[in-house]
Amino acid sequence: MSQDLPFSQNLVDFSSKRSDYAEVKLQAPVVDLEQNKRVNMPESKSFLASALSWQGSVTPRVLPRVMVAALYALAIYYIEPLFPGFSLSITPFEYSGAVLALILVLRVNAGHDRWWEARKIWGAIVNQSRNLALVIYGYGEQSDDIRQTLLKWIAAWPHVMRESLRNELKLQEVSALLGEEEAEKIRKSENMSMYVAHKIISMLHLLRMSGMDPYAFQRAETERSQLIDAIGACERIRNTRMPLVLAIKTRRFILLFLLLLPFALVDRTGWLTPLIVALASYPLFSLDEIGAELQNPFSPRNLSHLPLDVICKTISNNVLGLAKL
Repeated sequence: MSQDLPFSQNLVDFSSKRSDYAEVKLQAPVVDLEQNKRVNMPESKSFLASALSWQGSVTPRVLPRVMVAALYALAIYYIEPLFPGFSLSITPFEYSGAVLALILVLRVNAGHDRWWEARKIWGAIVNQSRNLALVIYGYGEQSDDIRQTLLKWIAAWPHVMRESLRNELKLQEVSALLGEEEAEKIRKSENMSMYVAHKIISMLHLLRMSGMDPYAFQRAETERSQLIDAIGACERIRNTRMPLVLAIKTRRFILLFLLLLPFALVDRTGWLTPLIVALASYPLFSLDEIGAELQNPFSPRNLSHLPLDVICKTISNNVLGLAKL
């Protein structure tokens, strides 16, 4: 491919050129059914289907707490006759309930902000990886082995980012792309993403020395640096916990509210007190758990985590697809 042709004209010729670059087949990832249940699945159009859905819900996690609250209320119902005349007014709970709801909304919103920011960052990673691969393919020598190797490193980089954010070292896709020897070097590195970035920088330098267009080199460096910024932003989200004081006060407020609520209800609702306490505790525990689940959108152990496996596979397929043109 001639270096004198503009980038846009080079792209026009891609369909008529084929490379001897061997197609790399990624190993099929192991399907974890439990993990799939936690991925943010599409919302059902049916109201009842969504309302009664069990998978992806926090209900299984909060149900034991709801049962404990109901049993506690039942105990208060049987103990209350031993202390006739002892009861609390319902009025304070009406005001404190509104304040508690506001606190829980703030907690959920804080978690959702982290989840949505992480999704936007990974959307940028998709675009930046594609742009970097296009620049390398469009401005590199077609017979240059460095360019082909560089495309494989770009395809592997998102997988390395994902494993780094999850504190995992599987790197199955990376082994398929780069070989087990390189995958092992990545595992042993102090920072896996930085190791891959260093390798990409080294190969970009070689391309520049072999006559890569200066503008293309500068553009490739910009996309590479933005990928470093993206993984840094993801690490910030993962490593910065929600303020502990907020979690403590929220849960302490929920605990006090539910401990005292049966005393205000038992004279008015009688044997229905456990049921009412259960109905009141369910949304409180659920909102608190949702806020906690959304704090780390990268972990497959959390509900509605980002589908990073799918995103990384998409990036790899897009990048490696250039070699087939």
